[in-house]
Parts: sequence; structure tokens; C-alpha cells
Amino acid sequence: MAIKQRLLTIKQQTKISTQQLALAAGLSIGEVYLVEIGGFVSLDQARKVVNAFSQLSGQQLTVDDIRIQNIPASPIAPTERWLS
Repeated sequence: MAIKQRLLTIKQQTKISTQQLALAAGLSIGEVYLVEIGGFVSLDQARKVVNAFSQLSGQQLTVDDIRIQNIPASPIAPTERWLS
């Protein structure tokens, strides 16, 4: 199995900035940076950033192509978590 690259490594081959990605993805620069470095992010955040990168770069990537640490969605709604 091949080791997946971090989005930051892939992005460095382009002239796309983290700020441009954040604007296109509708996320904060910090959230985008976490995706770029393969940090702990939600799958939704990762998809938004990868889709924005694909749109800006013309390279077709999916979240399966990059290294991320996925935060699993909680099976308990946030309001229910505090009531139990």
C-alpha cells in the first residue's frame, strides 16, 4: 500500500495559497491548514478543502488521495451528549 501524501506537499507544487483554499472552501485558514498537514479534521472539512483544491488547481483529488486523521462523527447529537 502506497503512503498517501499530505495535501501541503501536493499544494507546494502549485501557486495556491492556504488563504485561497480557505476562501474557496468556506473554511478558516486554521481549518484548511489542519487538512493540509494531515491533522485531525472532519471528513466534511477535508472534502471541502480537497474539492476547493481540485477546482483551483485543475488536479482531480479526493479525500482518499491524501493523508488525514479523520475525526469520526459522533453517534450522539451534541445536545444529547450533555443530557446523559
